Amino acid sequence: MGVSVPDAQVKIVGTKLEYSGPLLITHWGISGPAVLKLSSFAARQLAEMKYEFTTSVNWLNRKEEEVRELILQVKKNFPKRTLFRVNEIELPKRLWEYILYKLKIDGEQIIGNLSKDNLNRIVNTLINDQYEVKGKTTFKEEFVTCGGIDLKEVDFKTMESKLVPNLFFAGEVLDVDAITGGFNFQAAWTTGYIAGSEIGKRFSVKH
Repeated sequence: MGVSVPDAQVKIVGTKLEYSGPLLITHWGISGPAVLKLSSFAARQLAEMKYEFTTSVNWLNRKEEEVRELILQVKKNFPKRTLFRVNEIELPKRLWEYILYKLKIDGEQIIGNLSKDNLNRIVNTLINDQYEVKGKTTFKEEFVTCGGIDLKEVDFKTMESKLVPNLFFAGEVLDVDAITGGFNFQAAWTTGYIAGSEIGKRFSVKH
């Protein structure tokens, strides 16, 4: 908990959906820009899956050959170093220790004695660490909503419904959702301003 990785790749297994970027480990799972942006892009597909799927994390966002060569170089250059003392993997120390613990590999083991089987297991976990996802967070804890009023039914010059006169929409009640970065705030402020301005004009004219 509290550990972050600057550049990881997160995939939804069985799909082409993936995203790379900073990743944060929290008390309940993984988060950070990579996860939030992926969940935004995949919002509709995840709903169709009923939020039950497998996610794969490439902690280093590198190819298998590169990771394998990195570990082999450490093994060659520092054969008497323990696995716990391997710093060249470019992972936070606690995360590296957790991966070894998860694989039931003794971190006090000399890397020069690392078997080919354990080497393969470490490489596979670093590039394809899988976790099961079952369900989504509770209402009001989500960052952005997906879905809403069909944009074809709204006049964007006034934000008025094309179907119901004097009914105006703004913000995430519309079928508008964007990646993190302030875009959803801006959409809410802009559409709110347009709708409010139009309502104000009509109110002032009538009174």
